[in-house]
Amino acid sequence: MKVASVQLLGRFAVTVDGASISGDAWRSRRAADVVKLLALTPDHRMHRGQVIDALWPESDSQAGGTNLRKALHFARLALGDNDAIVTQGEVLVLGPGATVDTDVEGFESAARSALAAHDAAACRAASHLWVGELLPDDRYESWLAEPRARLHRRYVDLLQEGGLWEQLAEEDPTHEQAARALMRAHLDSGERREAIRRFERLREALHEQLGVGPDRSTIALYEDVLAAEGAPKPSEAERAHALLAWALVHMNRNEIAEAERAAEEARTIALDGGLGRELGEAAVILAKVAMAQGRWRERFAEELVESMRLRANMEPIVYDAHLCLAEYYLAGPEGYDIAADFARQMMQIADEVGSPTGAALATLMLGEAELLAGNLPEAEDHLKAAAEANDLQGCISGSALARQRLAEAAVIHGRKFDANRLLDRARSLAHRSDLAPHLLVRIFGTKIQAADAHTTMTVLRTAEQELSQMRSCEPCSMGYLTSAATASSRAGQLVQARRFLAEAERIAGMWQGGLWTGAVWEARGALRQAEGETEQARAMFREAAAAFARAGNQADAARCQDAAGALLDGGRGSEGRARAAPEASADGAPLSG
Repeated sequence: MKVASVQLLGRFAVTVDGASISGDAWRSRRAADVVKLLALTPDHRMHRGQVIDALWPESDSQAGGTNLRKALHFARLALGDNDAIVTQGEVLVLGPGATVDTDVEGFESAARSALAAHDAAACRAASHLWVGELLPDDRYESWLAEPRARLHRRYVDLLQEGGLWEQLAEEDPTHEQAARALMRAHLDSGERREAIRRFERLREALHEQLGVGPDRSTIALYEDVLAAEGAPKPSEAERAHALLAWALVHMNRNEIAEAERAAEEARTIALDGGLGRELGEAAVILAKVAMAQGRWRERFAEELVESMRLRANMEPIVYDAHLCLAEYYLAGPEGYDIAADFARQMMQIADEVGSPTGAALATLMLGEAELLAGNLPEAEDHLKAAAEANDLQGCISGSALARQRLAEAAVIHGRKFDANRLLDRARSLAHRSDLAPHLLVRIFGTKIQAADAHTTMTVLRTAEQELSQMRSCEPCSMGYLTSAATASSRAGQLVQARRFLAEAERIAGMWQGGLWTGAVWEARGALRQAEGETEQARAMFREAAAAFARAGNQADAARCQDAAGALLDGGRGSEGRARAAPEASADGAPLSG
């Protein structure tokens, strides 16, 4: 092999001495991956141990070495040269003595020069070398995460420095400088409607991907667009969007009174105009305001009761808006009895005013509270009724959540087949809901628990792939994170387990006491157990038991005490220790029963 050219942007393709290597020539996927990995590496060389760690992270050194030898054999066959990849000591080298060119090197070299010179024309020229993201067919390979992110940032920098605003907004819909430049250009050209659409696209992207609103300068420009001379009066939706954007700015600056004023005004406009989506966004902001003021439950009750009395079928919007804070509430230190009493009050009001939608959602709330209190027969009765009622009323998120909770109960009873059937239905519903980032992470948390020992990590990998496509809600993620941490610990994936646990600890710190505290201590215990730290694991399971007891969850407290007691025999082998670790429910609590 004298000359080799490797394309990595947009697709994978290799040319050797002017001849293209067909896709069929790669008889092993990992053979191609070895070439990709070496092509991405400076000087196209890498220690064999690093290659094994990247491509076979779950294999021991012996199995990893065997896998690497097979991959190298097939890679050399595909490249048509036994010397295409050689071993120099412990280092693998691609094409020693040959000229190896990659499109990544060409792109990065041109980008560095153009950006260093702050040359807009050179930046625009360099941007043309970007023909697509790095190896898109390998999107979920962890070893590609860093170079993919680095190259994409470089491309975005080129677009910004080159003033290619349209392409930049397409590449990154949350880029506010690009959105403002395009809004200003549309306004100067008299294209007011296009400027408004550009703001709407930015607002939606920021809300869905980052959970934030536009900054002050963007909102001010939007208001200039709405107030442009000779422009028609802004629509109710346009007025509501400006107010909602300001409310988010105030919330981010902790200006609670101003945030409440703007959100209340937006909510009034939305109610008068029948704007369901805008009503939901206003309700979310007002719920956060109420949480900051220490009166969330009262606010939720007021809005739900008002919606039921209006008979406008707004109850699902109100419930969806408060869903995450309801998760805080259920997992908090106040106790499940209070949550159940609150749900019964809502059911009574729904019956009084004749709101079947309100009754369906209140039944779901009651079923959740009973489940977390350990009252399984009552919980299953209410959750089954909630699933049917929410189906009848067309409340998609309520239907999905009721089935996810029923699946938790099925796992507790050991009926994993039933649990998976319920979760598959819940997952299908969740994809149709506006609350998919909230519901799917809960569903996957329970799916990890419903998997058998042989499929748990497969389920976790599927979850990571699907959830990586969205910004999952933090409160709704707690059960997933603690379940994933425990599952990873049992599988010996300790680095991954620590990552999940660290994120769970961060979120749990937002709420003192309650279910989440016990869940995190339990996951810590499972990790220490997998690390062979028996005494530390015992101590952490005891902490978990105490936290669950304080939260009123006696069954899970007893289970963690049993796990701590089982570790008194510190000489037991790793297999026995793995069996001793308690399973956690999708809310992070160990499974009762």
